[in-house]
Amino acid sequence: MRLRFLLSVTFLILSSVAPFSSFAKPYIIGYDETKAQIANMTMLFYDRAHGTQVEYNSSNGKTYLLYPGNKVIVKGQWKLERTDNPNVFSMCFKYPANSYNPATNQSGGSWECQKAGFYLIGPIERAQGDVLGLAKGEAAPFILQKRKTNLKSLVRKLPKP
Repeated sequence: MRLRFLLSVTFLILSSVAPFSSFAKPYIIGYDETKAQIANMTMLFYDRAHGTQVEYNSSNGKTYLLYPGNKVIVKGQWKLERTDNPNVFSMCFKYPANSYNPATNQSGGSWECQKAGFYLIGPIERAQGDVLGLAKGEAAPFILQKRKTNLKSLVRKLPKP
């Protein structure tokens, strides 16, 4: 009896909310808006497999990755591609063939793509420009630790000029 009551109440709640759900439409942005959120941006990512990673995507299609423990910047390429769906774009990266992703056990050398929307929700922080100077040289400005951090703390670690 109690289960029947709970099911009835649940049905009433859901049926009263359903007409309003049509107002919650996804926010769709175009190609140029998507690219503007990627080009000339420094992105800080964190996940348990990799730890903290910082990536600068220049406006000219080059990308610079500061990976935990690396003494050098991993340089690569990025591109935003249109798909058959005019509202969906692919974010693609290509790193050198001698690069290696320890979390996936894969080497670089070929393009790897994902939906741009997934890429854009990935960063826990982003900033306009190359805030860590990753595009300026081969060597990492410091050895990035795997633990979670933020861009402000990393900027403070930069060598003073």
